[in-house]
Amino acid sequence: MKSILSLALLVGLELSATAVQAWDNTQPPPSSCGASTFPATGQTAPAMGTMTHTGATVRDDGFVKAGGPLSYQDNGDGTISDLNTGLMWEKKSNDGSLHYVNKTFVWSSPLTDTVWDWIDAINTEVGNGIGFAGFNDWRLPNVRELLSIIDYGRLNPSVDPAFNNNLSAGCTVLTCSATQTPPYWSSTTVATIDIDAWTVDFVAGHVVAALKSESHFVRAVRGGCVMP
Repeated sequence: MKSILSLALLVGLELSATAVQAWDNTQPPPSSCGASTFPATGQTAPAMGTMTHTGATVRDDGFVKAGGPLSYQDNGDGTISDLNTGLMWEKKSNDGSLHYVNKTFVWSSPLTDTVWDWIDAINTEVGNGIGFAGFNDWRLPNVRELLSIIDYGRLNPSVDPAFNNNLSAGCTVLTCSATQTPPYWSSTTVATIDIDAWTVDFVAGHVVAALKSESHFVRAVRGGCVMP
């Protein structure tokens, strides 16, 4: 019935049948998308609030807990898998390596190494076309991907302990996991403003536009739903 009504409406508006296919598309997503769940925010405690007129508890985020509970797996090879989104994340270390948590880069510059040079180094880290943890398809996350690992039930840093634990001098991606709180670069440019890109602050989970000439922290990601 839905398809018939949609078709009738489209014919009435003199729209093409292509639009019908787009609206009623039941084909599975591309294979790279896999099965994923929109992650919850991490808030599990309701706010101390009530409705003015009824006195009922406010059905806020901490009350409803919409989305898949945050769930991560340390793969033992310097990476973390998000069991909701299917994304694989680079762990950050405290050893001065390519994965050093304090490394910062500019997004764009003709004079110095950028986030893209760093991503290239991650993808050729082992040599002979083999990258970090055996993969050579690491990339800079887009802003929504980066936001997906924010845990709004935590502050400073606002991440699950999988991304921030056992930090000590000289620890590697195999022995610790680190997160800085200042902004991390995303791969997403600000619309109509080519000189700016979006960053995510891990103090509380803010999204902030930054000049691409600024230096900020980086974390690589791979997998997920990527166009071929």
